[in-house]
Amino acid sequence: MTKKNTLLSILFPSFLLCAAGPARAVDVSTHSFAGCGFPDTGQKTCYNATGPIACPPPGADLAQDGTYGPGIGQPSYTENKVSGALVTVDNRTGLMWITNPADAGMDKTYTWPLALAACEDSAFAGYSDWRLPNARELMSIVDYSKSVGPTLNAAFFPNTYPNYYWTSTSCAPDPTMAWYVDFSAGYVHGDTKTTNASYARCVRGGAL
Repeated sequence: MTKKNTLLSILFPSFLLCAAGPARAVDVSTHSFAGCGFPDTGQKTCYNATGPIACPPPGADLAQDGTYGPGIGQPSYTENKVSGALVTVDNRTGLMWITNPADAGMDKTYTWPLALAACEDSAFAGYSDWRLPNARELMSIVDYSKSVGPTLNAAFFPNTYPNYYWTSTSCAPDPTMAWYVDFSAGYVHGDTKTTNASYARCVRGGAL
C-alpha cells in the first residue's frame, strides 16, 4: 500500500475502496474492489510551512500528495449499448451503472425507501438485479480532481446533478439516516431516510 493509501485508510477506514478481498455481505455489494487502487486526487503542487516547493521524492520526510502521480487506480470507463440501452462499466471495479438516469425514468428525487425500490424494481437494459449502490461504490465514481460539480466524469455519467445522491448504507448508530454522496463537492454525509429527498443512480455487479 502506498503512503497515500495508508493515510486514506487511517482517515477514512469505512470508505477505503480497494480492500484485500471481496466486499462483505454487510456492505450490500456483489463485487470485489480488490487491487483496483485509490483514484488519484490530481494534486500536483507540494508545500512546506511557507509556500509551494518542488515535490520531494517518494519516501522523503516532506513527501506528500503531489509527490505521487496517477497510478492504476485512475478512473476508466466503457460505455456499452445493451438491448438498446446505454450502460457504463467501470473498468477498475467491474461495476455496471445506468449511464443516464433519465433513460430509466429516474431523473427525479426520492426518499431513501423509494430510491431503494426504484433501483430494485428496474429492468433497465434487460437486467433485473439493479440496486442502490453502497457508500463505497458510489464514492468510487467521484472525480476528486474536480473543484466544480458535478464531481465525476460527465461524459460517462451524463445528467448527474451537483447534488445529493443516496447510497444504500445506513448511518450508525442512527438507522433512521443513510449516507449520501454530494456530487457538488464529492463529500459524504448523512440524511434522514423518510423526510428528505435525493437523487439515485443505480448499479449492478454482474457482467454484460
